[in-house]
Amino acid sequence: RVSVDPNDVSSHGAATRMVARHRAGAAASPDGAPSSQWFSEGNGGESRKSFHGYPAGFAQLVRSPRAWHTTPMQIDIRNRDCGATPDDVARCSGPHGFTPGPEPRQARYGLAVAGLVPGGPKGGVPGATNYSGLLECPCNGRYGGDPAFYPDGGKGGSRTRVLTHDFKGVAVGACGAAAHVLSAEACFGAVAQLGVNATSIRNETVHSSSLPRGCSVSRGARGASSATFNTAHSAVSCEAGARRVGQVTSLVGVTLGIALDAASDAATLTLSGPAGGWFGAGLHAMVMADQPYTIVVAGEEVFEQKLGTCGEEAQHCAGTRLAASLTVLSDSVSGGVRTVEMSRPLKGRTDDHYSFSLAANTTLNLITAVGYSHAFGHHKAHHHATLTLTDAAGAPTCVCDQGGRGDLCHDGGTGCAHFVKECAPPRHDAAGAHYPFGDLLEQRNPSCSSMSYAGGLRCCGHGRIMLDADQPVRPELLRYHHKYRFWFEEYLPAPRAHAAVQAPAAPSGGGASHLNLERIYYMTEASAGEYDVPPAFATPSVPLPGYPSWPLGVPTPGTSCTGSCPTPEQPSRFGADCECVHTITYHWSIDNKSLIYAGGHCHAPSCLDISLYRNDTGTPQLLCRQATKYGAGDVKHDKFDEADFVALPPCLWEGEGLDPAPWLGPKTPMVSVKRNRNTRLGHFGEMASWQMRGVPFPAHRAQLADRKAAVVARS
Repeated sequence: RVSVDPNDVSSHGAATRMVARHRAGAAASPDGAPSSQWFSEGNGGESRKSFHGYPAGFAQLVRSPRAWHTTPMQIDIRNRDCGATPDDVARCSGPHGFTPGPEPRQARYGLAVAGLVPGGPKGGVPGATNYSGLLECPCNGRYGGDPAFYPDGGKGGSRTRVLTHDFKGVAVGACGAAAHVLSAEACFGAVAQLGVNATSIRNETVHSSSLPRGCSVSRGARGASSATFNTAHSAVSCEAGARRVGQVTSLVGVTLGIALDAASDAATLTLSGPAGGWFGAGLHAMVMADQPYTIVVAGEEVFEQKLGTCGEEAQHCAGTRLAASLTVLSDSVSGGVRTVEMSRPLKGRTDDHYSFSLAANTTLNLITAVGYSHAFGHHKAHHHATLTLTDAAGAPTCVCDQGGRGDLCHDGGTGCAHFVKECAPPRHDAAGAHYPFGDLLEQRNPSCSSMSYAGGLRCCGHGRIMLDADQPVRPELLRYHHKYRFWFEEYLPAPRAHAAVQAPAAPSGGGASHLNLERIYYMTEASAGEYDVPPAFATPSVPLPGYPSWPLGVPTPGTSCTGSCPTPEQPSRFGADCECVHTITYHWSIDNKSLIYAGGHCHAPSCLDISLYRNDTGTPQLLCRQATKYGAGDVKHDKFDEADFVALPPCLWEGEGLDPAPWLGPKTPMVSVKRNRNTRLGHFGEMASWQMRGVPFPAHRAQLADRKAAVVARS
């Protein structure tokens, strides 16, 4: 069990999580089978009819398993007016009788409370939609509620969403017209949160034509710095200088110092952490799923790594070792802290190596972690940090207002938290071309920042009540049971597989009975972990969280419609043939994998489908399309045919009756397309990840060929 960073959305709001790692004292398997595994594939469908399994001859291998640990995500939506005992199970449920309980004002984008959900009366009880808005974890009057719905705050009178501003250091030029910091108080507060390395910061307000306008920070003597607010409308710009330096220590005790030198075209990096285990720092990232360039100190090694996406919900994959570009200058231990000083060129050796720039790399987001031992593996603790580089000679670094910042708070103004996710940029923007690229930033999806966040995992923390502060919390508790089935086959290593003719899973053409499937994980909502599907159109007199000024009669970002739908001239028109779909895409690449299993994550009640393409020819080729299958409610003939629950049949390859596994070579371009229905209603916390499994390419290609030959021989 490990602690969880608040920015790690994969824990679904819990403070800790279980992770799979090599069991202490377990002997190494001669076949490389791990002693523990992490299972999550196929969990995007809420229906028990979703298939969970792999083709014959493929499995997640676990050597001598002895115990299982499960971490369910439970959202209590039971309407207490319908009872909360086993005798009440059939009440307010069934194919046509489901009755949701009370919901907060912000649920369903406020449409239920406004009486605008088809079949739903006013008062927070939406009626005939056959699902509860609590499933989507709406922010509310107890935590994170939008000021448009809660202008006077929660029951305690303090706002649950506090809107402020986000700041960043700028080395070259000046702040744009809309980015100047407007007050001394905002300036001094901004400098304090930017990770400026200083023994002390002196705040001063001046009126000078020789300093940059607005807010700036500069280094002084003996480690002190100055935060300066200049009231003069000066035309002076900030300059990069010949050398920029900075240092920050994270909450897990990892310190990163950076010194960039233009004359030598070199970066000097100083990384320190606990001497008892490995430690590391990743640049330009908030979470591991951002796939950052990372420097790791582990035992006798100091190496560079590009964190990967195959791990648990993309957060815990070691990734790929990069070609060495670091030169170690010193390595020492003092007082239980190990410090390594390194140098490398400013420009990265490859596209996967981070490139430094005295003009651009001013304020950096970092992730840091420490390990259990000197062997690089799963982290014991991790946390993010912010570092700002300043001119070593004391020239000012401009501090600019990058826009709003939103803090999600508990009722009463306590426990506030903010975030800005590294949502994928569009293919082209003002900064140039990007790859990978996606739609969330271009669509201004509210999930990318706490400034606009409206619902989802962040508002669904462990033990949190998702009703408004003025709604009563009923005392009746639910008692529930979990039931699990574990399907397994005995693994036969290569020598025994030849003799076990009677074992149907053991190929007679050579090799072991099963190949271990590695995890391949990517998110269409890249690095966000979730996203919002807004209603297709804004509704008159009803706030639209995340898009507060969206014009009436215009489709919301990502939405396309057919039929007689609202227009600017007729913003309330909804013809019977009006149909709208919200779409997001993501473009990235996969290296050297053969897909055996692919399962998309897609939620009821709005999911239509999720499709996976390869695009190495320039014409996308469909590999997998998961179309939803919703239950009809015919439980009389099929007790698992639950009304409106969604089943997601996965894609399988390689085996009798299945297509050959698609071979994805080096940097194979991939495209994911996710579609949701949003004609009248929107949805918070939607997900579109691909939980996939495969084998390395080309390492097992011969084994797969032998497997095909064995199938032919048996037939």
